[in-house]
Amino acid sequence: MDIYMNDNKLPMMNGDFQLVSGIDEIKQQITVALNTFYGDWVLDYTKGIDYAYGVRHEEFLEHDVKNQIRGVKGVLSVDDFTMDYDKTNLTLNISAVVKTTYGKLDLRSSINI
Repeated sequence: MDIYMNDNKLPMMNGDFQLVSGIDEIKQQITVALNTFYGDWVLDYTKGIDYAYGVRHEEFLEHDVKNQIRGVKGVLSVDDFTMDYDKTNLTLNISAVVKTTYGKLDLRSSINI
């Protein structure tokens, strides 16, 4: 179980945090992993995606993004992966089918770099 996040906010219900579990928890943790920039997390500077290097070397970025998804607890595999880097809007669009311990998850993510 994890604390539910919505648009980087922690919604409350009856004065308490809402919780998320199962496939929704995995989806949330993938979103957090993809939005963590390399060096941003104070407790472990090795976590995150090096977007600065990756935008110059897209094959590195694809490898790094897949590894971040695979690193989430409960993820078994990443299939049908596509990644499109919109250089005009500095947006990375990711699409994949993620097999988890709870079933398949259709991942659609857009990250502002």
